[in-house]
Amino acid sequence: LGTEPRTALLLGAAVASTDAAAVFSVMRRLPLRPRLRSLLEAESGLNDAPTVVLVTLASSSDWGHTPWWEWTGLVAYELTAGLLVGLLVGYAGRWSLGRLALPSAGLYPLATVAGVLLSFGLAGVIHASGFLAVYVAGVVVGSARLPHRRAVLGFATSLALLAELGLFVLLGLLASPSRLLDAVPTALLVGAAVLLLARPLAVLASTGPFRFTWREQAFLSWSGLRGAVPIVLAIVPVAKGVPD
Repeated sequence: LGTEPRTALLLGAAVASTDAAAVFSVMRRLPLRPRLRSLLEAESGLNDAPTVVLVTLASSSDWGHTPWWEWTGLVAYELTAGLLVGLLVGYAGRWSLGRLALPSAGLYPLATVAGVLLSFGLAGVIHASGFLAVYVAGVVVGSARLPHRRAVLGFATSLALLAELGLFVLLGLLASPSRLLDAVPTALLVGAAVLLLARPLAVLASTGPFRFTWREQAFLSWSGLRGAVPIVLAIVPVAKGVPD
């Protein structure tokens, strides 16, 4: 398509993230082997963080002026520090929520979400990956037997749906229908490359050493459900005025 490597990286990173909510809701209704279901759920939860870091770096004005080893070190630091923050806040929240006697059952969902958002804030303070910190903290807290667990899960699910609704409204506000027709041929080509080439090759390379069957690899190749995260990722380079 005659694009620069920077543009190609931004396109690839923006559409790479799979949607955790979609994957969780669909995969848990199918009679899948636990190994496949767990792999897809882990992928959809963990791939937001590196794609956010990649898009942010490629959209930066420092792109092309900083050595590759410095970018690599920054990515490694953000992901590692985000993981540690998520574990720290997650286990602290898990311990405290199991011992606190809050005056109202409605306060437990608020306290749980507040604790997870705390991990995002702490990660931001030390310039780590807030996305990874939130996901890890949520997994740690959510896997515990918390008081009023059903109320907490229902509140978190409703909050996630509200957030996705807001993202799609934002997409509608930012999209220019008059410009969409000109982008359709390129978009179809990029989409076909993602579906038919990029993801199958990525699945083959990453699952080959772990004795997945061809049938399982084919299923994984077609299970990369996308959601609202690419909307956020696409907004970053547009807002920063990246060419193309």
